Amino acid sequence: MAFPDELRDMVNKGMTTSHDIVSKATAQAQTWGEMGLLKVEVMQYRAQAEKLTAMLGAEAYAAFAERHETSLSADAGRVRELVERITELGRIVDEKEAAFRKLGGKESDLN
Repeated sequence: MAFPDELRDMVNKGMTTSHDIVSKATAQAQTWGEMGLLKVEVMQYRAQAEKLTAMLGAEAYAAFAERHETSLSADAGRVRELVERITELGRIVDEKEAAFRKLGGKESDLN
């Protein structure tokens, strides 16, 4: 093969390699972006669940300390609504965490 042909082949291989590297880097950046978004969502849903749990605790406190009730029913006040919403948020968090791990995220990155 003549030198110009060898040079052309080298340039073509270099361009192909560069294209492959850029494609892989782009895909990895997209994956990291998705993982970042999932992590933020997990933190937001956990924070919502914590607030609702505090509200549930306030409802229980009001029942026992303020209204002097001896028990608290799942149907009392907003208890059912709060428990259902906390349960739903837990399910959503589980799904988001599973998606995060599927993309290669570590459990320790979610804490």
